[in-house]
Amino acid sequence: MHRDCLKFAIRRMRAAWLLIMTLIIASASTVGLASAADPVPTRAPAVDAMKAAAAYSKSHTGHAMVVLFDGKVIFEQYDNGGAIEKPHSLASGAKCFVGPAVVAAVQDGLIKLDNPASENIPEWKNDPQKSTITYRQLLSMTSGLTHPTSDDGKRMSWKKKLAMPMAAKPGEHFEYGGYELGVCTYALEHKLAPESFAQYLNRRILTPIGIKVPARPLAVEGPPTVGPGNVTARDWATYGEFIRREGKWNDQQILDPALLRDCFKGSKANPAYGLTWWLKTPVSEELIRTADAEVTKNWGKVVNCNWLPDDLVAALGAGTQRLYIMPSLKLVVVRQANDRSGGFHDLEFLSLLLRNRR
Repeated sequence: MHRDCLKFAIRRMRAAWLLIMTLIIASASTVGLASAADPVPTRAPAVDAMKAAAAYSKSHTGHAMVVLFDGKVIFEQYDNGGAIEKPHSLASGAKCFVGPAVVAAVQDGLIKLDNPASENIPEWKNDPQKSTITYRQLLSMTSGLTHPTSDDGKRMSWKKKLAMPMAAKPGEHFEYGGYELGVCTYALEHKLAPESFAQYLNRRILTPIGIKVPARPLAVEGPPTVGPGNVTARDWATYGEFIRREGKWNDQQILDPALLRDCFKGSKANPAYGLTWWLKTPVSEELIRTADAEVTKNWGKVVNCNWLPDDLVAALGAGTQRLYIMPSLKLVVVRQANDRSGGFHDLEFLSLLLRNRR
């Protein structure tokens, strides 16, 4: 009887121990990538890790992947029709050229970020709200302007777009889109004429760092182009390296690093978006939940991750175009694709690249 009780007790202890271990393992396996807090070492990613990330990218219609470590190409792969000399659409990834170009204009004494853009937009000078919108608010997408999103709105003339009523008070609401950048560059072109914004961007930044892209001349009517729409993966990576070096190239300080840092300061309305760059600054779940654009929700998973470097900044474009810059890791990573399925996830890609695991 005593022996049977002892055996029963031992079996119960074993079962309890097995249950505890199962729960521990299950808990560990369900910890999200965002909370898996292993430090990322400051060294070039392992070759196997880069291959794993490239395979993941390829499986989600990836066309190109380029990795620079300390300014040198250490990995590149082209799939699904991509090629080393083939320019690829950046979509909204092209926005990342605007902030630094406007910083160049500040450096050249053409404008000040916190001045009202109406100083160069005649249509706004007498508008009580629009006349107060600053260049900074346009670049951070917190101007409060109504975005022309409907088909009718997109076909509307530029003058009518500028006259649309406000959607919010300047500085109080973040709404992602391209309209505000068009307004910002439209204002800047009033100072640049007869040079267009695209020509200024080429002269001040792209040509000095060896990137050759066509530049549209000054438009007769309508907004200017905000940046080169199609570039090779290597050229985009080159631009990323220029940003990582804080505006310095071949011993020439092209942009003032103190001014360039303004691009990487978030706003009160969205701490995770600077001046045309996405930042790794934690945001509230409410901001992610109520975001007007899917890209804001997707990037929210990255900004609240606790193992990625805090100095990570990125340019993001439709089709999952990606330019990641991690200065503390000396890394610049480009990913170009045509993924419209929503299957590509930044955290999975970065975890494979930096830790060789999902």
